[in-house]
Amino acid sequence: MTNLQTQLAQALQEDCPQSDITVQCLLNTNNTTKASLICKEAGLFYGKEVIDTLWQHINPNINVSWFTNNGAPITNGQTLCTINGPAFDLLKGERVMLNYCQRLSGIATTTAAYITALNDPNIQVLDTRKTTPGLRDLEKKAVKAGGGHNHRFSLSDMVLIKENHLSYFIQESSLSNLQKQLANFKQKNPAIPIEIEIETLDQLQSYPFEHVDYILLDNFEIPRLKEALTIIKKQNIQSKIEVSGNITLNSIGRYQGLPIHRISAGALTHSVKSLDLSLLIR
Repeated sequence: MTNLQTQLAQALQEDCPQSDITVQCLLNTNNTTKASLICKEAGLFYGKEVIDTLWQHINPNINVSWFTNNGAPITNGQTLCTINGPAFDLLKGERVMLNYCQRLSGIATTTAAYITALNDPNIQVLDTRKTTPGLRDLEKKAVKAGGGHNHRFSLSDMVLIKENHLSYFIQESSLSNLQKQLANFKQKNPAIPIEIEIETLDQLQSYPFEHVDYILLDNFEIPRLKEALTIIKKQNIQSKIEVSGNITLNSIGRYQGLPIHRISAGALTHSVKSLDLSLLIR
């Protein structure tokens, strides 16, 4: 089984560990019927592979007919797909399907809203690792469907030196040895990017950046961010600039036109509002 098939099997087991006793109570026949996935608010859709994989897992004879695609804009009242199969199976998979697709569509929709609010094609909008445990792959795909970009997928993808790393490193060594450590790593792993988080202007003026691909300016208000960018320019630092820290849909537009390369926002995944979808069985 693929990772997605395993996830969906676990979700179905969680939702229906033995049997659907409501179906047992009320229904006597299991005739083939038709259900429609309906959008109840405007947004962007994501979840085709979830739906196709889910219904094939439940019953290979279930047929899904599609009227939209991942990343496509959808409107209130629009039918996204129809599903034909035994009524008992459709009732069994309804909630699992909606739980996944509502959340993933919410992520795609939120990402697109952030990009629209920023309104600057020169700055990428990225997600973070603040994802739902077990759903990172799908949630990051939903970010891309919304027009965003993915930050590192895991701790194995890139070096990202944050406050706790530096605090521990300086206790064991010293800041003066950081340059040597980064140079040694880059020599052995030239394709792996290195990013370092900066929280103060003093750090920006004292840390070594020769082997750093990205500088992450964290929680810099706009006036202090502009001051940091001036320092970076004066010191001729060649690293690309990323900004993060409490960036909301209302505040991201303030970064328009600034000489930065990307903005990372945990809100794309960690506190997103699910899109309202519904399954109607005819």
